[in-house]
Amino acid sequence: MDYNWLGFTGVVMFVLVLMAGVHSSRLPPTIKWLFCVALLLRIVGAFLRYGVLYYAYDGIGDAVGYYRQGLAYADQFWNFDFSAFTDSSQWRGGKWWGTQFVYFPSGIVLSVIGATMLGEFLMFSLLSFLGLIGFAVAFRRDMPQVPLIDYGRWLFLFPSLWFWPSSVGKDALILMGLGIAIAGYVGDRERIRWGLLSLGLFFVLAVRPQLAAVAVASMLVAQWVSTVKEWTPAKIFQSLALACGGLGVLWLSLRYLGVSGFDAEGIEAYLEANMGRGIEGGSAIESITPGLSNIPIALINILFRPFPWEARSLTLLAGSLEIWGFWLAVWIWRRNIAQALRSWHSSRLLRVAVPFILLYSVLLGMLISNMGIIARQRIFLFPFVFAFLAAVPASRAVASIHRRPPLWSGGGPSGWRGERDPMTAGRGLR
Repeated sequence: MDYNWLGFTGVVMFVLVLMAGVHSSRLPPTIKWLFCVALLLRIVGAFLRYGVLYYAYDGIGDAVGYYRQGLAYADQFWNFDFSAFTDSSQWRGGKWWGTQFVYFPSGIVLSVIGATMLGEFLMFSLLSFLGLIGFAVAFRRDMPQVPLIDYGRWLFLFPSLWFWPSSVGKDALILMGLGIAIAGYVGDRERIRWGLLSLGLFFVLAVRPQLAAVAVASMLVAQWVSTVKEWTPAKIFQSLALACGGLGVLWLSLRYLGVSGFDAEGIEAYLEANMGRGIEGGSAIESITPGLSNIPIALINILFRPFPWEARSLTLLAGSLEIWGFWLAVWIWRRNIAQALRSWHSSRLLRVAVPFILLYSVLLGMLISNMGIIARQRIFLFPFVFAFLAAVPASRAVASIHRRPPLWSGGGPSGWRGERDPMTAGRGLR
């Protein structure tokens, strides 16, 4: 085990400095407290993930390999040897992406904080936190009429989002990249921030190309829905630019994955070759044959499992309690979600959330046959799903029940007399 507490203490002091900066900022008091609690949970998550690695899995896990190779790279960096970035002979399998890419930020982090695995866990947790901030910024810009606390409490306090990414590995980097990309896509006043979008997609593509393909496809669908509704020169230009760049990312993703082409046969061949990952583990489930008829099963596996009676370990029990607690919240906030679904086309964030949730759930359900892996990899769905929980303020959802006008009163499609759609009220027509 790693007992180098000096480097870890330095990272903790950095977190405390961040908390002090948040506390002295001009943010609303509720947001200040939310950010401070979220930062404290980064420390808690790092301790828990570290403990699970060594006490539940006897120190066997991908994080150990990332840490050891990161130490080797850190030694090179201290000697001003940066050939690891360009010399393919030093890359795992001769590829710069995937598992190999994680070694690069691992080496950079360790060259700064020293040889401390626990400290690196916390640093990677902070990187994932940066991605959550990206989602929060996107939500705030897209729905300024909704208090940010309504979304932030889900985003920053939900257990999976501060536990699973609090480790050296792909999850933290993907969550960071995805959040930055969404912040760039939502942009400001319908204008895409291309720098943020490109940076975020680069990290996702570098770590998990199939997820980058899903993200880009979702953005293309969202942009098409927006453009069809209102054909303006600016939207047409953005759509064309996004289509060109998106097709390039899709081509790279499929090329890295070894998919033969964009056609259905190539995708189906990839699914057949890679389905059933993790089926040999103790939490394995039945694998799914790729096909339209098995899409409902794939969605059930990702969105509902493990069922309570399937929880044969502490981690599976926690995962089951969490996912079913989430569905309890969905039932409680069902009126808010129903209004958000009726008006999803009016929100830039929700327009990309709908195809992402569907595409990623189906792809993950077709490929993964292990409930433990499912619990870890579905964390990327939650920031999108939580947007539906918070998109309509609770007071407005309740009021709509009592104020719904009769059909002859001239009320709008949302049932609000003389008002715009609840999703666009307070922010002007876009």
